[in-house]
Amino acid sequence: MVSRLLRVMTLVSSPFLSVASRLAHWWRQGISPGYFLVSADYPGFLQRGEAASFCLYHARRYCVGVGVDIGAGRFPFPGARAIENRPEENAYHILEADQSLDYVFSSHCLEHLAHWRAALHEWQRVIKPGGILYLYLPHPACRMWSPTVLRKHHVWQPEPDLLAADIAAMDFEIIENSLFPDSYLSFYVVARRRISHNSDSAHNDDIGSANGVPTA
Repeated sequence: MVSRLLRVMTLVSSPFLSVASRLAHWWRQGISPGYFLVSADYPGFLQRGEAASFCLYHARRYCVGVGVDIGAGRFPFPGARAIENRPEENAYHILEADQSLDYVFSSHCLEHLAHWRAALHEWQRVIKPGGILYLYLPHPACRMWSPTVLRKHHVWQPEPDLLAADIAAMDFEIIENSLFPDSYLSFYVVARRRISHNSDSAHNDDIGSANGVPTA
């Protein structure tokens, strides 16, 4: 009788223990239990990690030539060299020369970086004058991606207008900036690195020297 009672108690308590174990595991992984309540309000495709595919055709208009995809994961931008989080190279340290790339593409990566301004300055360093910075990021309208829900994963929440202002202050010209969420509940910022007067002068000096013509 006692053994039967214990067996029944085990069967009843097992699902609860299993749920508690899962919640504890998710918490250790930096995901709030609230994620699974909030995520029920959103389509399942938002959880598959294919964000870049939703901006691909738009990004191809701008990301042409030699470039990198920072935080590419399983879906790197076509033709770009993928950069992941490794000791030798990462979002804060890119193994490319100054002003050597036509573009830097990054999808759903910047929100993972605690020192995101430092990362942006590093990305600016490798972009040529006239080159493109293309960012695709989770929109604040999507509660599922809030830093309070994805505790250790999304460390801050990019705001479309504020981020564009920060980028514009870094010697970039904003070409396009979507303020409203798209079908992936994300937004993009497209910026072109300004061509400075010094860059123009250096370019003219090179042309004049190549032709044997002194420049003023």
